[in-house]
Amino acid sequence: MTGIRKSPSMTGSFAEVAREFIQYKRNTGFKYADEPKCLSRFCRFSEEQGVTEIKISRSLAEKWTAPREGESEKSRSHRITCIRQFAIYLNNLGYDAYIMPEVKGLNYSSFVPYIFTHEQIAAVIKAADETEPKEVARNMHLALPVIFRILYGCGLRVSEVVGLRCRDVNLENGILTIREAKTDRDRYIPLSDSVKEACISYADKIWWEKDSDFFFPAPDKTMISPMTIYQRYRRYLEAAGISHGGKGQGPRLHDIRHTFAVHVLQKWIREKADLTAMLPILSTYMGHKTIRSTARYLRLTAEVYPDLMREVERSCAYVIPEVCHEGN
Repeated sequence: MTGIRKSPSMTGSFAEVAREFIQYKRNTGFKYADEPKCLSRFCRFSEEQGVTEIKISRSLAEKWTAPREGESEKSRSHRITCIRQFAIYLNNLGYDAYIMPEVKGLNYSSFVPYIFTHEQIAAVIKAADETEPKEVARNMHLALPVIFRILYGCGLRVSEVVGLRCRDVNLENGILTIREAKTDRDRYIPLSDSVKEACISYADKIWWEKDSDFFFPAPDKTMISPMTIYQRYRRYLEAAGISHGGKGQGPRLHDIRHTFAVHVLQKWIREKADLTAMLPILSTYMGHKTIRSTARYLRLTAEVYPDLMREVERSCAYVIPEVCHEGN
C-alpha cells in the first residue's frame, strides 16, 4: 500500500509566505514537486541563522547558495533558482529580498538561438514565394510560401504544419486545429488575416479527395517530409543572403519558432501589455504544457535581447523559472 506523500513543513518567519508562493506557482501551471523541499530547508536554515522577519539579506542568500561538499552542479543550480524566484516574488510583494544573480555556465545550455529580424523573415518568405514549379514536385511551389508563412505567423513546429489535414484547416473562421502534437493535446490556432488569405489563395488552386487528406500533400499524396522543408529552407536562407553556420550552428528551421515568440514579446512590450497575463496565452498558443517550457525561449534569447529580458524580469520574473532543457 502506497502512503500519501506529506508536504514538507515550513517553519520560521518565512513559513506563511513560502506556502503562498508555492500555491501561486502551482496555480500558474507548475507542478512544483521538488521546490517545496528546497524552501522547507531554506526556512530551517533561516531560523538557524537567527532570521526573525520576512527579509532575505545578501549575506543570507549567499550563505544559502554557497557550494557544498559533494553537491552536484545541478543540485546547486536548483537551490539558486529556487531562492531567486522566491526573492523576486517577495520583492513584488514589497518585502526586502536580495535577488541572487544567475550563475553563468552552471547547469545552463550554451546554445543561443538565431533570432531573425523582421527584414530577414520577409526575405526568407520572398525567397519561398519565388520557388519555381517543377513537374516532379507538383504543387510544392504553391505550398511552400504558405508553409513558411504559417511557421512564422503561428510559431508552429514544422511537424505540426506538414501534419495538417484538410479537416484541420477552417478557412471560413481562420482557425487551425493542431491534433495530438508533442504534448498529446489538441489546440486551436487563430490565423492572422494575411496568413488566412494565403491559405485561401492556396486552397483555391489545390484539389483534395477527402477531409483526411493532407492540406499540404506531397506529390504522392503522403505527408511532406520535414527534411524536405529543411532542405528548401537552406536554399531560401542562401537566396536571402543569410549565412548558415553548418549543422547544429543555425540558423535552424526551428529558430523561426523562437523568432515568433521573441517578436510577439517585443510587440507586447511596445504596447505595454500586462506580460503576467499574456505569457500564459503565448504558452498555450505554442502548445507548451506549462509556462516553464516557454521560459526556455526567453532564457535562451537573453544574450541576444537583454532589454527584452530585463523587461520580463521587471514585470513578472517570478512567473518565469530559469530552465533551459525543457520544451520546444
